[in-house]
Amino acid sequence: RIGQNGWPDLFLLTGDLSQDESEASYRMLFDLMQSTGTSWYWLPGNHDDTTLMEQLHPIHQSVTLGQWQWLLLDSQSGSPHGELNTKQQQWLQQQLEEPQASWQAIALHHQPLLVGSDRQGKTHQTSMDDDEGIGGIDSIPLRDQGWLWQTLSQYPQVRGVICGHVHQAHTICHQGLTLYTSPATSIQFTSDINEFQLDSELNPGYRQLYLTADGRIESHVCRLS
Repeated sequence: RIGQNGWPDLFLLTGDLSQDESEASYRMLFDLMQSTGTSWYWLPGNHDDTTLMEQLHPIHQSVTLGQWQWLLLDSQSGSPHGELNTKQQQWLQQQLEEPQASWQAIALHHQPLLVGSDRQGKTHQTSMDDDEGIGGIDSIPLRDQGWLWQTLSQYPQVRGVICGHVHQAHTICHQGLTLYTSPATSIQFTSDINEFQLDSELNPGYRQLYLTADGRIESHVCRLS
């Protein structure tokens, strides 16, 4: 489907690339991406084995393309929710202070903002961890007490954040910065994210991003028919 419209400048795979974490599954994905002849990058989700990934293809932290620098974060924590360790936080802070391009965008697996309709745009707080009113995918976000979003929003060259994990497509603006979540290339969850309920009416999909030289991000979601 993507190739019918011409290949993009790069593919960015935002995690949960293998449900069974088998070598065969990563090999199949590797062979598929290599066959495109296009640059591609991946980062791990909570269902991924980073050792198997790195045996096939490196996990990069930074990618520069034209006027844009992508900062790729590993939010794996060993649990379903996401975390950023101190080393990554320090590295990110350095990249923000010394950008390698005019504009920056960030990618990670776990959502740094909650996506449920009654709390959309809020950042994680420790008090939420035992809140029985927060279930489904919002119970396992990036658990950082809002550190990532608060940090990124201080740097005007940062123009957007993308993530996977939620199995839904959202565009959420908060504090002058926009989060783009990508639909899954497999199953989709319903909008009532307090339950892990499948949405049988939505097909698998992906998100296209157009990054302009003047710092704008144009994006839309494509679904398979």
